[in-house]
Amino acid sequence: MATALFDGDGLRDFVAVGEGSPPPVFVGRTEAIADIEATARRAWKRGPASHGEPKATRILHGAPGAGKSSILAEMEFRSLRAAAPGSPRVLVLSSEWLTSDLPSALAAVSAAGGMNHDEWSKRAGSIHHRISAVGVFGLSMELARSGAKPPDNLFALARAMPATAWNAPLIAAVDEAQNLPAGETMPTALFLQSIHNATSGLPLTLVLAGLGDTQDRAQKMGLTRGLKLYEVGRLSVEETDELMRGFCRRFGLRADGSEPFLAELAAGAEGWPRHLHFALQALGKEALAADGDLERVSWSAAAKQAAESRLRYNRAQQSREMEVAAPLIAMALAKMGEQSSRFKLKRLLAKLAAEDPDASLPAGMTADSFYDHLTHRGALQEREDASVHCPIPSFRSFLIEEGKKALGFDPFRARPPEPKDPDDSPSPF
Repeated sequence: MATALFDGDGLRDFVAVGEGSPPPVFVGRTEAIADIEATARRAWKRGPASHGEPKATRILHGAPGAGKSSILAEMEFRSLRAAAPGSPRVLVLSSEWLTSDLPSALAAVSAAGGMNHDEWSKRAGSIHHRISAVGVFGLSMELARSGAKPPDNLFALARAMPATAWNAPLIAAVDEAQNLPAGETMPTALFLQSIHNATSGLPLTLVLAGLGDTQDRAQKMGLTRGLKLYEVGRLSVEETDELMRGFCRRFGLRADGSEPFLAELAAGAEGWPRHLHFALQALGKEALAADGDLERVSWSAAAKQAAESRLRYNRAQQSREMEVAAPLIAMALAKMGEQSSRFKLKRLLAKLAAEDPDASLPAGMTADSFYDHLTHRGALQEREDASVHCPIPSFRSFLIEEGKKALGFDPFRARPPEPKDPDDSPSPF
């Protein structure tokens, strides 16, 4: 039966927003968040000492749907609620905004650093539940509008507002960082370099969140040495269980007796955050139809909706180039196994394209450029130990099946015999 605390309006809002809604509860990712916050605290030095910590940039990288933006939003949300003066503040900047309107980004940094603790904390009052959170970029744009005339760069900001005038360390977090422009002398790159190298003397820490090629993009912008990577991927079984239970608590759904159904619904997502979000959306729709009573929910209908959402998502992640080269991708993924190295996989792509008539590269692309394309699309991801893998199990299976469909047979088994040409029949004479 439904509980008296059933939040039908909140659940209705969550379902209405759809895929773009923020996570109703946040689980996991504790190691990365704790390390980032500790790094920011080390950049904060009382008194006249030069602030900042050089070569301390953190990178959160993962495939699309891994939950990178959610981590940044959660960090920003926590920083607004932090009770202790001097606690690290978090300002999320989009790569597009940072590139197209750097002065506004500097204005937001200036406003965030100069606020006293009470002014900063007031912004938490507009954030009630995760479902109605201000969201990524909302706070930074608000601060940019409320700030004074922005400085030209961080060095000008340091002259106008030295570190001793700051009230807390600030984490500048850039989302979709794989889209930042390459080139060490670009204004955006110079801004990021001054944070990474701590040359402005301000208590700033840089976090980049993006796809699997974010580290490469950072290095092309002159951010060298000291880049620490955190791979954002699947949630554990325990974290998945915590997410499903937390969802029920958040919206007042009584989960007692429904644990096996919750576990079965979550199993199809394989711990992948975006796919788990689809499962929660489907459950939310069915729970609304049952007036919040999980005993009346159609779990089969929820599972079907979640599976359809996963399939649509996988198709959307497949670019036109990937469709053209579906057999090549399938063969490469199957032959590389669970993981490979960048060098070996590039060599395998080139070898298959050269030797197998069914495994062609997209027009105008080399094995190197196609490898980069697959990384940018989230089909491949590089780990800190230089190994490469397909981070989403269901996406890997989807890509292999797409290759089989394109060929009309399974390329990993014996090929069907070639049809005989009638002209090759033995002559009866």
